[in-house]
Amino acid sequence: MEIRIAICDDEVTICSQLEKTIIDILEEKNIEVDLQTFVSGEDLCKEFQKKDYDLVFLDIELPKINGIGIGKYIRENLKNEIIQIAYISAKSEYAMELFAYRPINFLVKPLSRKKIEEVIDKYLVVTEQNNYAFSYKKNKQYYNIPMSEIIYLESRYRKVKIHMRDKEDEFYGSLEKIYQNLKRKNFLFIHKSIIVNYNFVKKMSYDEVILFNDIVLPISQSRRSAIRKMYMEIRRKEI
Repeated sequence: MEIRIAICDDEVTICSQLEKTIIDILEEKNIEVDLQTFVSGEDLCKEFQKKDYDLVFLDIELPKINGIGIGKYIRENLKNEIIQIAYISAKSEYAMELFAYRPINFLVKPLSRKKIEEVIDKYLVVTEQNNYAFSYKKNKQYYNIPMSEIIYLESRYRKVKIHMRDKEDEFYGSLEKIYQNLKRKNFLFIHKSIIVNYNFVKKMSYDEVILFNDIVLPISQSRRSAIRKMYMEIRRKEI
Protein backbone atom coordinates (compact mmCIF):
# COMPACT_ATOMS: atom_id res chain seq x y z
CA MET A 1 0.00 0.00 0.00
CA GLU A 2 1.23 3.50 -0.86
CA ILE A 3 -0.32 6.78 0.25
CA ARG A 4 0.16 9.90 -1.88
CA ILE A 5 0.42 12.86 0.49
CA ALA A 6 0.81 16.60 -0.13
CA ILE A 7 1.78 19.14 2.52
CA CYS A 8 1.05 22.81 1.85
CA ASP A 9 2.25 25.42 4.36
CA ASP A 10 4.10 28.68 3.78
CA GLU A 11 6.25 27.96 6.86
CA VAL A 12 9.13 25.77 5.72
CA THR A 13 9.73 24.53 9.28
CA ILE A 14 6.15 23.23 9.50
CA CYS A 15 6.55 21.43 6.16
CA SER A 16 9.78 19.82 7.38
CA GLN A 17 8.26 18.80 10.72
CA LEU A 18 5.20 17.29 9.08
CA GLU A 19 7.25 15.51 6.43
CA LYS A 20 9.57 13.86 8.96
CA THR A 21 6.76 12.90 11.34
CA ILE A 22 4.54 11.45 8.61
CA ILE A 23 7.40 9.38 7.16
CA ASP A 24 8.29 8.05 10.64
CA ILE A 25 4.67 7.11 11.37
CA LEU A 26 4.13 5.35 8.06
CA GLU A 27 7.45 3.49 8.28
CA GLU A 28 6.32 2.10 11.62
CA LYS A 29 3.07 0.97 9.98
CA ASN A 30 4.96 -0.56 7.02
CA ILE A 31 3.16 1.76 4.58
CA GLU A 32 4.95 3.36 1.66
CA VAL A 33 4.47 7.06 1.01
CA ASP A 34 4.84 9.38 -1.97
CA LEU A 35 5.12 12.79 -0.28
CA GLN A 36 5.50 16.29 -1.72
CA THR A 37 5.62 19.67 0.02
CA PHE A 38 4.39 23.04 -1.26
CA VAL A 39 4.78 26.53 0.17
CA SER A 40 1.99 28.13 -1.89
CA GLY A 41 -1.58 27.26 -2.74
CA GLU A 42 -1.03 28.18 -6.38
CA ASP A 43 1.69 25.55 -6.79
CA LEU A 44 -0.48 22.90 -5.15
CA CYS A 45 -3.47 23.69 -7.38
CA LYS A 46 -1.26 23.45 -10.48
CA GLU A 47 -0.01 20.05 -9.33
CA PHE A 48 -3.60 18.81 -8.89
CA GLN A 49 -3.96 19.14 -12.67
CA LYS A 50 -1.15 16.61 -13.16
CA LYS A 51 -1.36 14.34 -10.15
CA ASP A 52 -3.88 12.91 -7.68
CA TYR A 53 -3.27 12.84 -3.95
CA ASP A 54 -4.90 10.71 -1.29
CA LEU A 55 -4.34 13.01 1.68
CA VAL A 56 -3.49 16.72 1.90
CA PHE A 57 -2.23 18.55 5.00
CA LEU A 58 -3.33 22.09 4.23
CA ASP A 59 -2.55 25.32 6.05
CA ILE A 60 -5.45 27.77 6.15
CA GLU A 61 -3.46 31.03 6.36
CA LEU A 62 -1.79 30.94 2.97
CA PRO A 63 -1.17 34.08 0.86
CA LYS A 64 -3.24 34.59 -2.32
CA ILE A 65 -5.14 31.29 -2.42
CA ASN A 66 -5.75 30.29 1.20
CA GLY A 67 -6.56 26.81 2.49
CA ILE A 68 -10.32 27.33 2.38
CA GLY A 69 -10.05 28.43 -1.26
CA ILE A 70 -8.03 25.30 -2.07
CA GLY A 71 -10.63 23.12 -0.34
CA LYS A 72 -13.31 24.75 -2.47
CA TYR A 73 -11.20 24.16 -5.58
CA ILE A 74 -10.83 20.44 -4.73
CA ARG A 75 -14.50 19.81 -3.96
CA GLU A 76 -16.25 22.15 -6.40
CA ASN A 77 -13.89 22.70 -9.34
CA LEU A 78 -12.23 19.30 -9.46
CA LYS A 79 -15.44 17.60 -8.20
CA ASN A 80 -13.15 15.40 -6.11
CA GLU A 81 -14.60 13.78 -3.00
CA ILE A 82 -11.81 11.21 -2.64
CA ILE A 83 -8.95 13.48 -1.56
CA GLN A 84 -8.94 13.74 2.23
CA ILE A 85 -8.09 17.18 3.64
CA ALA A 86 -6.49 17.77 7.05
CA TYR A 87 -6.56 21.51 7.73
CA ILE A 88 -3.85 23.21 9.80
CA SER A 89 -4.06 26.56 11.57
CA ALA A 90 -2.72 28.51 14.52
CA LYS A 91 -6.32 29.61 15.18
CA SER A 92 -9.16 27.36 16.30
CA GLU A 93 -12.05 29.61 15.20
CA TYR A 94 -11.97 28.34 11.61
CA ALA A 95 -13.44 24.96 12.50
CA MET A 96 -17.08 25.70 11.58
CA GLU A 97 -16.15 27.32 8.23
CA LEU A 98 -14.48 24.11 7.10
CA PHE A 99 -17.52 21.82 7.25
CA ALA A 100 -18.53 22.69 3.68
CA TYR A 101 -15.35 21.05 2.36
CA ARG A 102 -15.57 18.05 4.69
CA PRO A 103 -12.05 17.80 6.08
CA ILE A 104 -10.90 14.60 7.71
CA ASN A 105 -9.56 16.65 10.63
CA PHE A 106 -8.55 20.12 11.82
CA LEU A 107 -5.16 20.48 13.51
CA VAL A 108 -4.22 23.50 15.63
CA LYS A 109 -0.57 24.54 15.75
CA PRO A 110 1.78 23.67 17.36
CA LEU A 111 1.47 20.20 15.85
CA SER A 112 2.07 17.07 17.88
CA ARG A 113 2.97 13.59 16.67
CA LYS A 114 -0.15 12.24 18.39
CA LYS A 115 -2.47 14.53 16.42
CA ILE A 116 -0.71 13.81 13.14
CA GLU A 117 -0.96 10.06 13.77
CA GLU A 118 -4.68 10.43 14.52
CA VAL A 119 -5.12 11.91 11.03
CA ILE A 120 -3.20 9.03 9.45
CA ASP A 121 -5.24 6.45 11.39
CA LYS A 122 -8.51 8.12 10.46
CA TYR A 123 -7.46 8.22 6.82
CA LEU A 124 -6.80 4.46 6.91
CA VAL A 125 -10.28 3.85 8.33
CA VAL A 126 -11.93 6.07 5.70
CA THR A 127 -9.97 4.35 2.93
CA GLU A 128 -11.13 0.96 4.12
CA GLN A 129 -14.75 2.17 4.08
CA ASN A 130 -14.35 3.60 0.56
CA ASN A 131 -13.14 0.24 -0.67
CA TYR A 132 -16.42 -1.46 0.23
CA ALA A 133 -18.28 -2.75 -2.80
CA PHE A 134 -21.98 -2.51 -3.61
CA SER A 135 -23.37 -5.56 -5.41
CA TYR A 136 -26.47 -5.84 -7.56
CA LYS A 137 -27.95 -8.26 -10.09
CA LYS A 138 -28.99 -7.30 -13.61
CA ASN A 139 -30.00 -9.58 -16.46
CA LYS A 140 -28.85 -12.65 -14.50
CA GLN A 141 -25.38 -11.17 -13.99
CA TYR A 142 -23.86 -9.76 -10.80
CA TYR A 143 -22.03 -6.42 -10.71
CA ASN A 144 -19.77 -4.88 -8.06
CA ILE A 145 -19.04 -1.14 -7.84
CA PRO A 146 -17.18 0.84 -5.14
CA MET A 147 -19.59 2.49 -2.73
CA SER A 148 -17.48 5.63 -3.00
CA GLU A 149 -18.60 5.93 -6.66
CA ILE A 150 -22.31 6.08 -5.80
CA ILE A 151 -23.82 9.58 -5.58
CA TYR A 152 -27.40 8.51 -4.93
CA LEU A 153 -29.95 5.81 -5.72
CA GLU A 154 -33.57 6.36 -6.64
CA SER A 155 -36.46 3.95 -7.05
CA ARG A 156 -39.19 4.12 -9.71
CA TYR A 157 -41.71 1.41 -10.54
CA ARG A 158 -39.70 -1.39 -8.89
CA LYS A 159 -36.51 -0.32 -10.68
CA VAL A 160 -33.55 1.21 -8.87
CA LYS A 161 -31.36 3.70 -10.73
CA ILE A 162 -27.79 4.16 -9.48
CA HIS A 163 -26.34 7.59 -10.16
CA MET A 164 -22.54 7.31 -10.16
CA ARG A 165 -19.73 9.78 -10.79
CA ASP A 166 -19.51 9.13 -14.51
CA LYS A 167 -22.41 6.84 -15.42
CA GLU A 168 -25.80 5.44 -14.44
CA ASP A 169 -27.27 1.96 -14.27
CA GLU A 170 -30.64 0.35 -13.49
CA PHE A 171 -31.77 -2.92 -11.96
CA TYR A 172 -34.81 -4.35 -10.24
CA GLY A 173 -34.68 -4.12 -6.46
CA SER A 174 -35.99 -2.71 -3.20
CA LEU A 175 -34.47 0.40 -1.60
CA GLU A 176 -35.49 -0.90 1.84
CA LYS A 177 -33.33 -3.99 1.39
CA ILE A 178 -30.50 -2.06 -0.24
CA TYR A 179 -30.35 0.38 2.66
CA GLN A 180 -29.63 -2.43 5.10
CA ASN A 181 -26.20 -2.75 3.43
CA LEU A 182 -25.61 0.99 3.16
CA LYS A 183 -26.82 2.55 6.40
CA ARG A 184 -23.52 2.01 8.24
CA LYS A 185 -21.54 3.44 5.31
CA ASN A 186 -22.73 7.07 5.59
CA PHE A 187 -25.72 6.77 3.27
CA LEU A 188 -28.92 8.67 4.12
CA PHE A 189 -32.40 7.31 3.33
CA ILE A 190 -33.92 10.76 2.78
CA HIS A 191 -37.09 9.72 0.96
CA LYS A 192 -38.94 6.46 0.37
CA SER A 193 -37.53 6.55 -3.17
CA ILE A 194 -34.07 8.13 -2.58
CA ILE A 195 -30.86 7.08 -0.80
CA VAL A 196 -28.01 9.62 -0.82
CA ASN A 197 -24.29 9.19 -0.24
CA TYR A 198 -23.40 11.72 2.48
CA ASN A 199 -19.98 12.30 0.86
CA PHE A 200 -21.67 14.06 -2.07
CA VAL A 201 -23.94 16.35 -0.03
CA LYS A 202 -22.98 19.99 -0.47
CA LYS A 203 -25.70 21.45 1.72
CA MET A 204 -28.64 20.19 3.74
CA SER A 205 -31.69 22.22 4.72
CA TYR A 206 -34.84 21.21 6.55
CA ASP A 207 -36.61 19.73 3.52
CA GLU A 208 -33.95 19.09 0.86
CA VAL A 209 -30.32 18.24 0.14
CA ILE A 210 -28.14 19.86 -2.50
CA LEU A 211 -25.43 17.70 -4.03
CA PHE A 212 -22.07 18.87 -5.34
CA ASN A 213 -23.35 18.58 -8.90
CA ASP A 214 -26.16 21.00 -7.81
CA ILE A 215 -28.90 18.38 -8.03
CA VAL A 216 -31.59 19.09 -5.42
CA LEU A 217 -33.33 16.14 -3.76
CA PRO A 218 -36.30 16.27 -1.36
CA ILE A 219 -36.32 14.97 2.21
CA SER A 220 -39.71 13.45 3.04
CA GLN A 221 -41.53 15.08 5.94
CA SER A 222 -41.62 11.90 8.04
CA ARG A 223 -37.83 11.49 7.83
CA ARG A 224 -36.63 15.07 8.35
CA SER A 225 -35.90 14.87 12.07
CA ALA A 226 -34.08 11.53 11.86
CA ILE A 227 -32.07 12.52 8.78
CA ARG A 228 -30.99 15.80 10.36
CA LYS A 229 -29.81 13.91 13.45
CA MET A 230 -27.86 11.37 11.37
CA TYR A 231 -26.33 14.11 9.24
CA MET A 232 -25.07 16.04 12.28
CA GLU A 233 -23.68 12.87 13.89
CA ILE A 234 -21.60 12.15 10.78
CA ARG A 235 -20.36 15.75 10.66
CA ARG A 236 -19.33 15.69 14.33
CA LYS A 237 -17.14 12.64 13.65
CA GLU A 238 -15.28 14.49 10.90
CA ILE A 239 -13.70 17.19 13.06
